[in-house]
Amino acid sequence: MTALDLITGALREINAVPIRQAPSRADADFGLEKLNDLVDEWAARRVYIYNESVLPIYTLAPGLNPHTIGPMGQLTQSSRANNVATFICANNFENGQSVTIWNSTNGLNVTGLVQAATAAQFGIASIGAAIPLAADTGNAVLTASPVPTFGTPNMGQRPQRIAQATLVLTDVNPVVDVEMNIRDSEWWMSESVKGLQTDIPTDLYYDPDWPNGSIYLWPVPNYSYGIRLRIWGTIPQFPSVNYTFSLPPGYQKALKLTLARDMVGAFQGSWTPQQESQWSRAMKAVTSNNVKSPRGVTGDVGMPGTQRWGDYNYFSGLPSSS
Repeated sequence: MTALDLITGALREINAVPIRQAPSRADADFGLEKLNDLVDEWAARRVYIYNESVLPIYTLAPGLNPHTIGPMGQLTQSSRANNVATFICANNFENGQSVTIWNSTNGLNVTGLVQAATAAQFGIASIGAAIPLAADTGNAVLTASPVPTFGTPNMGQRPQRIAQATLVLTDVNPVVDVEMNIRDSEWWMSESVKGLQTDIPTDLYYDPDWPNGSIYLWPVPNYSYGIRLRIWGTIPQFPSVNYTFSLPPGYQKALKLTLARDMVGAFQGSWTPQQESQWSRAMKAVTSNNVKSPRGVTGDVGMPGTQRWGDYNYFSGLPSSS
């Protein structure tokens, strides 16, 4: 299915486009804008996120705090011919964007406008002698964007939230994962000695800055162990009306009806109580799969007993017999 198929279906739901007719280019472009607004909103709420991803193991930089995480392409090969530098790199760059290449082992450290971009490679105008295609280990970021410590896979956005983290002890075989405590901003601010260092950090506070998120570890690591992160997944943006996509069961109908509901006012369309009921049912089908019940624990081993322990005497501060 393409984004245009989804937009067309939504417009037909509100009688803005007759059956068997396609929307105009202007209507399709407006629908794409509203669709990306909708996806952007859903990406910020856990009930719409259908998965959590475990990122590749990152290597900690001793003494660094915070480590940052965000969009960064990792080069695998590069070359230059006919004054164009070509980089083999999983990316989501668009033609015309300004991109900076740094630490290229082939010496192709340039800043320029992207041309002929695909999901696997892109080119930048670069004057100089021809360089044959060879392995490269540099990185690519949007110009003026801060370079993150950790690059997200396929240049995805920085994590909305880190759900779980483990310190990976790489100096033993097999490696050992030690779970870390996920903390909030109040906990981090309450730590009086933030610069305390150790080889085994035990706590992590994540600040979802933009465009790169900041990972504060405590104590600050002084050894280059690894770190494994489990993060919220996301629903990708739709770059064009012809973009082909696939989503888990339930999402197609939920997206279509929510998009229709969002556009009904702009097109002065119709929205019936029956459609509202269908929309509600479609949303429940999606969100009910994404909401997990919390894990309950008790203070002691096993289930609490049912024995009556008596009442409490507020005057004496002691339990009273029943």
